[in-house]
Amino acid sequence: MVKEMFKTPKVRLIDVALLSNPLADPGKPWDLSLALEVDNPNDYPLNVSYIAYSAIIGRETVAGGEHRDDIRLGASGLTVVKVPFSVQPESFVAAARNALLGRSVTYEFNGSVGFHTPLVGVVRVPFSKTGGFDPAEILRRKGFGIN
Repeated sequence: MVKEMFKTPKVRLIDVALLSNPLADPGKPWDLSLALEVDNPNDYPLNVSYIAYSAIIGRETVAGGEHRDDIRLGASGLTVVKVPFSVQPESFVAAARNALLGRSVTYEFNGSVGFHTPLVGVVRVPFSKTGGFDPAEILRRKGFGIN
């Protein structure tokens, strides 16, 4: 009965924005912001108690962490949640080097959101985005002659 009263929200990554200048201090982590669209299908508001995430390019984990500030989601609708995170430049450089050496690059963005519900406590909802691209093809489309 409790499970029927709680409908699992859907979480989707909609944007990633760079907040700091990586050239200002190349060894310092790069600050970014994730925009997550959360669809709450419940007819009551929910509180987000945490967001955990990791970003992987190829075999390199380039970012990971947690956001533990409470966020309130309105009932029966979409809410955009912005989450700060940092990229480790040495991991990103290693991933970029591997990307340039290979013909295909894979990426993963994984995480979970903890929703505090009135009856069942904290419910963890995972989210994931995976894909791949060919760096040489992207450069070729931009007008750089790479074979």
